[in-house]
Amino acid sequence: MSDRDDRLRAWTESPFFVLALPPDTPRAEVERAAQKLLAELALGRATATTYATPLGPRTRTADLVRAALAELRDPRKRLLHELRARMPVGELPARRALVPDVLGALGWRSR
Repeated sequence: MSDRDDRLRAWTESPFFVLALPPDTPRAEVERAAQKLLAELALGRATATTYATPLGPRTRTADLVRAALAELRDPRKRLLHELRARMPVGELPARRALVPDVLGALGWRSR
């Protein structure tokens, strides 16, 4: 697997995306949400099997939920994941349209 694939997986498997929670969710709520998802996955509920990311929907598994929970229990790792989770969920626009939007969000203006 390439370095790019690893970075993409780290992005799309962000614990907040996997658990479908906002980055400011308290720890106790993170624990409850993970347990609820694990129970729904065990019951085979179709609504629990996918989650949204900025790059489109992904498949959620019990192992992925457990890994997400473990990541968010570590305060240092959680901070990194909070930053990643601030990207809006949904499909990204075409690359040409994305670049000006990103530059504009950073305060860059075209002349």
